[in-house]
Amino acid sequence: AADAAHARDWQIYFEGGGWCYDEMDCWGRSATNLGSSREWPRTTSLGGILSADCSVNPDFCKLNRVMLAYCDGNSFAGNRDQPMSVVGLDGKEKALYFRGKRIIDAVLDTLLGMGLKVADNVLLTGCSAGGLATFLHADYVHGYLATRGVPLRKFRTAPLSGFFLLHPTVEGKPVYADQMRRTFEMSNATGGVHARCAAALKGEDAWKCNFAQFAYAFTETPIFLFNSALDSWQTTCIYTADYVGGFPRQNSTSNGNCSAALGYARCAENAEMCSATQMDSLNTFLIDFDSTVRGVGTFSQPGNGAFVHSCMTHCEAQGDAWNSIEVGGVSMQEAFSKWWHSSGGDPASAHTQHDPCRYHSSARPRQCNPT
Repeated sequence: AADAAHARDWQIYFEGGGWCYDEMDCWGRSATNLGSSREWPRTTSLGGILSADCSVNPDFCKLNRVMLAYCDGNSFAGNRDQPMSVVGLDGKEKALYFRGKRIIDAVLDTLLGMGLKVADNVLLTGCSAGGLATFLHADYVHGYLATRGVPLRKFRTAPLSGFFLLHPTVEGKPVYADQMRRTFEMSNATGGVHARCAAALKGEDAWKCNFAQFAYAFTETPIFLFNSALDSWQTTCIYTADYVGGFPRQNSTSNGNCSAALGYARCAENAEMCSATQMDSLNTFLIDFDSTVRGVGTFSQPGNGAFVHSCMTHCEAQGDAWNSIEVGGVSMQEAFSKWWHSSGGDPASAHTQHDPCRYHSSARPRQCNPT
């Protein structure tokens, strides 16, 4: 820790980086920093909720900070005993390991010997695919530490931009559902996702536990979610996506086919480029997102909180927007600080900044949140 006063305070962060959806896609990924540690940098830094600048991030700037680098292709939920053998585009056979859940165990075991064993306060967080990992593993990590005698006074979680919607495309295709189901199957994630979710949605539906909305429903650990209801990754890679040619048996290493819906290439990334009809369509996705999040009982459970806005962003809480995007005159940093320092028993409404306002389809600018 940067300050001895915080020697027993920890921030553990799951790195993000999407998923791989097909054997050849995963083969290509295995040669990158998202599939291999060979080229990982020795140090890294992030902003926002992970910033070491106390003027930006006063509550967490001096904590022990740990980043779990991401390489299993499924939000640290992979749990294969035997590797998957793939013949790559180079004609050579290669073993692919999907063991993210075991990576969590190994990292936590190592950290116990580095001071985590006597932790008082722990914040578990992550962004994008790492935000999904936070949903999937919140209760697991909490339980893991508790059973090893860590004297936790506070363990809370904050997934950033990790609530990826199980939703068809604007053209009605189940692209993202099919992709994530294939990821779940390849990585043998039944034993890697939230255990109570997997037990409840066993058999044909277990793959849905790879989605935040289902894991969130079973989460007992205090949780504060950050998300845009019109997240820019979701508008491009879920709502306006299409299948990669040949999926689920691609002959290329393409990782998804984002913004592929006819006429949406520019609109999906920038609402100001949308026609009125397209804007109405994106508002439909925003409304569906909002109703799905609010429809999960965990959202209104005492002790929890949320910051849901409509800015077309992704992973904004680990950047400058941490201090600039506001809902009701309250920034993300201010809302989260209030929740972090609360007793843990407040009504969720006391710590929920929620304003996924609809975009203007008949006027410009389209954006409805001036911050």
